Amino acid sequence: MKIVLDANIFISALFRGGNPKKVLERAINKTDELYISKEILEEIEDVIKRPKFHAENEKIEYIIKSIEDISEKITPKNKIKNGSRDINNNKYIECAMAANANFIISGDIHLLELKQYKKIKIITAKEYLEI
Repeated sequence: MKIVLDANIFISALFRGGNPKKVLERAINKTDELYISKEILEEIEDVIKRPKFHAENEKIEYIIKSIEDISEKITPKNKIKNGSRDINNNKYIECAMAANANFIISGDIHLLELKQYKKIKIITAKEYLEI
């Protein structure tokens, strides 16, 4: 499957484990094709830099590089106007559209409430693992 992960899935996978970690492991093992954009990487980096994660610069760089290594980095060409109620989430839809992805996997209520954008299903990590 072609997938795009929301930043909160990456953060949960890296710092908490559980279903998000299982989804990320599928990408690491090349069971799924993971797509990412520069904007998504920037959000992940911004979140990891928050004091609550106690991540040193070296660790942050390692995490970002590791994500780049397991992902196909693409540059979305089209901006969408009416996607998520939270326009900051549109970067996930734009990346998924550019990648022709099957799924966006997220824990964000604003993305999840869409359920689908065109042919792209938007689901939780748990729902994805149940498919």
